[in-house]
Formats: sequence, structure tokens, C-alpha cells
Amino acid sequence: MKNAINFFYNLNPDNIYNYNNYYYFYYNNYLYALFLYEYDIKSIDNTFELNTKMIRSGLKVHQIVLNKNMQALSLINNNYYILYKILINNFNKKINLLDISKLNTLIIDNRNDILHNDWSVLWASKIDYLEYQVNQTGKKYPIIVQSFSYFVGLTENAISYLRNTIHEIKPDSSDIGVISHKKILINDNLFNLYNPTNIIVDYKVRDLAEYIKNSFFQDNFKIIDELNIYFKTNYYSMFSIRILFARILYPSFYFNIYDDIIRGKVKEEAILKITSRINEYEQYLYEIFLYLKKFYNIPEIEWLKKRRFNLPH
Repeated sequence: MKNAINFFYNLNPDNIYNYNNYYYFYYNNYLYALFLYEYDIKSIDNTFELNTKMIRSGLKVHQIVLNKNMQALSLINNNYYILYKILINNFNKKINLLDISKLNTLIIDNRNDILHNDWSVLWASKIDYLEYQVNQTGKKYPIIVQSFSYFVGLTENAISYLRNTIHEIKPDSSDIGVISHKKILINDNLFNLYNPTNIIVDYKVRDLAEYIKNSFFQDNFKIIDELNIYFKTNYYSMFSIRILFARILYPSFYFNIYDDIIRGKVKEEAILKITSRINEYEQYLYEIFLYLKKFYNIPEIEWLKKRRFNLPH
């Protein structure tokens, strides 16, 4: 890999280290990371354009380094790689709501090729595909089969809530595209938050919803205090709050672990840390709903309301 880095980037580091699925090295007092590129190569131009805008705006995100051919991707051993110059310190720190809020301040025009906001179509397509996949491979993953229909049902709830919102309310001038992320994972850190290939443009509520969901699995008991602080400086329209709760209903955390299992990254038992806490999570969902309901007159979720949770006073 050292020869490839020198050939494509004219960099000659003394030592190169391999960690999981990437290589990293220091050169001229900067940290660099070479990643296997696992996304659609057609999207790389938009990714580079967005990365450039963020850096020009003064945001300390990882910078995509072009190779000697002025391209973002390099073909090494029949695989595409992308090189980042790391422009942040302490990137192993776990993210908090303030970190997300800082990135969400960068507003991007609502161009159709980079604004990922048709969630209901994406979610419906995803569960159609996954239902087919589970039917084909179910015998191999019995633990997934036991829980899969529940999370499909939760997704259908999210789709219905979102579609009702879009039908009943129009976005206002504040509902515009901002810096967001494809995935915010349980126990995520700043490295992933500033990863250019993880960054997209979407509604501001996307990252907030993912943070709220993941806070449950991190046992973040300060989430309400964080939200109180967050909402003092972040305005949301009624449209945004309703699609926020729709996104909270969508169990992305389950599908993320599902994907890792199918790809062989983790064992199937990893999904038990979610499925073993379904009852607790339902109560958490209802507590978040009641919190939002105090400030916004959003529609009830009847099945959650009927659970009659023993809520703290």
C-alpha cells in the first residue's frame, strides 16, 4: 500500500498502519486515512463538491485529497479507495447533540441530486427488499426472523405518520437542506461524524432523530436535558417536528445491525441488544412523544397510548 500511496498521491510516509478497513499514516504533521470506497462511484462528484463547500465554510471536516489525476477515487488492487486529510482533533470522542448542531448550521440549496428527503419511498422500498431477503435466507438467521415483522410494523407506522404529515402540512422557509448524515450509529464518534462519504444534505431533523433513538441504547439518561438546551437555540416548524417524530419511529438502528449481520461484520446475536429491550424502547418512544407534545400539537400514536406505561412523575 505504501507504493500505491506514493504513486497516486506523491506522498512518502515512513510508516503506514492498517486498522479495520482503512490505512492511516502521518505526513508533514498531518494525519491521513485511506479508506476502501464502498458507495456508488457515481455519487463521488457530489460528495467532493459538498466536502469542498464545508471546508470553505470553515468546518473542520475530513478533507478529500485528490490524486495525481485530480480524481477523488484511486483504483488500487481492483478496488476504489479514497484518501482523507484529518482536520480535527480527538476524533475518537463520542458525539453529542452540540456536535451535530454545529454541522447542521451549514445550509445547502435544495438541489434534487443531493437532497435526500423522500423518506417514505426509501423506507417502503427498503422493507420490500428486506422482506424478500429474509424469506430467502430466514433459516440461516432464526433470531432475525423472530423480530423482523415487529420492526417492519414499526416502519409502516413511521411511513404512515410521515405521509399524513406531508398531506396535511406544507414545509415553511425554515425547512431547508442542511448538512446531515447517512448514518449516525450507536456509540458513534467524531471520526464518522466528519467522514465525507457519510455526509449528505437532508432535513435538519434527520440527525436529531437518529441521535434521540441512539441515546436510548447508550443509556443516555440526560437526553431530555440535552433537548431542552437544544431547542432553545434551534427553531423547528410544525412540519419539521412531525417528520422528526416520524423519523424517530423508523427503527434505523435495527436495520443497521441487520445489514452488519448479513455482511458478516457481526454475529446474529448482536441484534439481541435491541430486541431484548423492545418494551423499554416503546416506553422511551412515548416519553419522547409526550415531551414534543408539550410544545407542539402533534398527532397521537394510538397503539403507544394504549400501552399504559408506568411513566415517571
